Amino acid sequence: MLRRLVFCLAFFALAPHVFAQQLDSVQHIKEVKVNASKERPSLRGSQKADTLSFLRTSSYNVADAIRNFAGVIVKDYGGIGGLKTVSVRSLGASHTGVLLDGIAISNVQTGQIDLGKLSLDNVESIGLYQAQPDDLLSNARAFSNASVVVIKTKQPNFEAGRNNRLLLKYTAGSFGLHNPALQYDQKLSKKWVFSLNSAYQKAKGDYQFKVDGDGSDTLAVRKNSAIENLQVDVALHGKIGESGKLTLRGNYYNSERGLPNAVIYYNPTGRQTLWNKDFFTQAQYQQQLGDAWALLASVKYSRNYTRYNDPAYLNLQGQLDNRYTEKEYYQSIATTYKASEQLSFNYAADLFFNTLHTNLYGYAYPTRSTLLQVLGGRYRINNWIVEGNILHTYIKEKVKSGKASPEKSIFSPTLALAYQATANLTLRTFYKDVYRYPTFNDLYYTNFGNRKLNPERAKQYSLGYVFEKYRDSKIKHFLLSTDFYYNQISDKIVALPNKDLFIWTMYNLGKVAIYGADFKSEAGYQIDQKSTLQISLNYTYQLGLDKSDPEAAVYNNQIPYTPQHTVALNVGVQQARWSVFYNQIFSSDRYYSSDNSRAYLVKGFSVSDVSACYNLRLYNKPLILSAELNNVFNQNYYVVRSFPMPGTSIRLTIKTII
Repeated sequence: MLRRLVFCLAFFALAPHVFAQQLDSVQHIKEVKVNASKERPSLRGSQKADTLSFLRTSSYNVADAIRNFAGVIVKDYGGIGGLKTVSVRSLGASHTGVLLDGIAISNVQTGQIDLGKLSLDNVESIGLYQAQPDDLLSNARAFSNASVVVIKTKQPNFEAGRNNRLLLKYTAGSFGLHNPALQYDQKLSKKWVFSLNSAYQKAKGDYQFKVDGDGSDTLAVRKNSAIENLQVDVALHGKIGESGKLTLRGNYYNSERGLPNAVIYYNPTGRQTLWNKDFFTQAQYQQQLGDAWALLASVKYSRNYTRYNDPAYLNLQGQLDNRYTEKEYYQSIATTYKASEQLSFNYAADLFFNTLHTNLYGYAYPTRSTLLQVLGGRYRINNWIVEGNILHTYIKEKVKSGKASPEKSIFSPTLALAYQATANLTLRTFYKDVYRYPTFNDLYYTNFGNRKLNPERAKQYSLGYVFEKYRDSKIKHFLLSTDFYYNQISDKIVALPNKDLFIWTMYNLGKVAIYGADFKSEAGYQIDQKSTLQISLNYTYQLGLDKSDPEAAVYNNQIPYTPQHTVALNVGVQQARWSVFYNQIFSSDRYYSSDNSRAYLVKGFSVSDVSACYNLRLYNKPLILSAELNNVFNQNYYVVRSFPMPGTSIRLTIKTII
């Protein structure tokens, strides 16, 4: 019933109109006072994307939106339903935290957040922060990762004299893609606003590909890649008193997707199926207590249900039908105290419980209790900023079968320093100690889990600068930044897909040394009164070396899936009513094993995308039409070995507000 309602709403949107992207951008293109919104550069380095940049980079989900960031490696397992995870500075996806409106999205079963599941329909901005967010008033979990992706949803806004707002969007594209969505905002009173966001997605995913190395020019079709999902998000935003803010949110995600096998010389496509039914509800309350104190309280409950079926699995039952239910109970309290204009302190404590139930015989049924506490502060003196904190991690587990992983109590420090050399130049450096405990799958997955896995420790060292200048001349904005970093990892946990996207192999790699540099540049040039040329160029160098055993043949070899060079170029022209942008992603060769011989090589790739957008009004209603042409030159490439990526494809979108 809900699916039909979504389609009906999308139909009414299509009746008088054509295709689209971010409507909110219409209100901001004509004139931008950049000097008024200039922010102090991040102490540790940050990169941001917003509604204006999603179309420029042909972004369909959160993973697409941050693939242009320097230092980022997006592991994409192919197709619209393929798993998409993000590794920053070669530390692995499990070291990348994801915050949705300040509260973590967690997956203690696998430790990897599938950013391909997160739509951009209700996203206002995405920020990637090295080490931790710049905001001291954050949950303790935000301080526990090597890097963190901060997703902020759109806040309801209304035109003068209106108490409601309905946004309708429909996207259609190659490989059978249909994606209607709606957003409805209702003002309940002067202080309370209700929001509803819903999206339905369906695609066949049957794209063509060619297997490298078989000597044939015949194209095969990627089958069993179909996906169908529905996501519903409701939120209640309110103000309590003069400075209190309360947000209540509930989110439901239901999907069914095929899991094609790894492709090796046109082997059968497989018939595996994956079902997900995920739900979470969360609440966050923020209160300013006078001029000095600020309080942030958060609670969350999440339930993730996963079912994996392989009808061709050879066992007594004649199939594999695994079912998992992961639950998390989370609560957090954070506070900041401003002792003076120069000195601030922060403290946060998070307590959460995780359980995992399954239908597997003899499973461990683990329960994990985790307490995170962080104490820190920030001091400003003249042109210097010093920030430091120490994080305490306490973990205790119980299992019903076998022996539980040992209890852990760890302290992890962080120190950051920045110097404002000139009005436009900032020098910065930081050190961070990161502790990552193995996931439930790492430790307890039946037949594949490894209870002997050691926790992973990472030490981050970073040194860089950022030069940013705003001018009234033709060059409106110019940014140049470079960060050099060294990461030292002990007992690195590596998870690689085995026969398909659900069966993995986990092992400790020992010691890894990562040497890298992130280079970022942006510029805006005023062509005339109506047109602006915008260009950004990001380059990343990463050398991740296996330092485990000097006597081993793989010593000093590049670690799996770490290209040495990645480049992201985006250039285009933007006017008040239209824009055209070109996006280019280049990634050099990499290996899917620590053995860097040619037999384990995954070839590099270069992929081009083009996007165009046009804004108009029809029947006095705003309308945006957009088109995206992805993989323009139909490159045959792999991000992950044996999981081919789609060739040339197109997406057409229409969006309007009623």
